[in-house]
Parts: sequence; structure tokens; C-alpha cells
Amino acid sequence: MKKRMKKKVEKQTELIQSVEVFLAGDNLQTKCLIAKKEPKTSYSFAFYIYKKGQAEAVAKSKYTPFDTNQVKLSEGGEYRVKVFVKHNETNKITTKISQPIQKTQVSDI
Repeated sequence: MKKRMKKKVEKQTELIQSVEVFLAGDNLQTKCLIAKKEPKTSYSFAFYIYKKGQAEAVAKSKYTPFDTNQVKLSEGGEYRVKVFVKHNETNKITTKISQPIQKTQVSDI
């Protein structure tokens, strides 16, 4: 009798595990976490910052080897960050958008 072999189903993990955004004063800081099995040196990262109500990005970065980004925000509002991760050899690009973060502007009356 033949033994049945179950095909191993390879569970695909997403390349971008999470996009973390937080405020430090007037600076919006972003960190992109990729799958642990992937070497960071194989990838380049770009960050686009969007403000709610505006179609165009308020800030764009070029591709760099760094998985972090910092941008000074001049106005209050709700922001999201879209991260682009490009494989350096194949040029395949993967994207992910962060959860929204609110920057409040304090003004004297």
C-alpha cells in the first residue's frame, strides 16, 4: 500500500510585516518592519506622507537602504504613510499603508 504524502503548503508571509508611525514633537517618524527571513540589505525603502483631504503626498523620500524615516510636520491633521519596499536585484516593489496618526496643532488665542 502506498503512503500518501501530503503536499506541504508553504505559508506565504507578507514581506512588509508592519508600518509603525509615531510623533516626536513636530516630527513624524516611521519604521518599516519586514519579514525576518529577508535580509534588509536586499531592499531599499521609500516613504510617502499623505495628509487627509489631499490627493498628493505632502512629503516624498527617495529610495534608501534605511527602513526608517523622519519628516517635520508644519500643520496639524491626520496623516498616513505609504511605504515602498523595492528588491534591489529584481526591482519588485511592495507597498503598505500605515494606520492614520493625528497631529494636533496648539495655538494661542
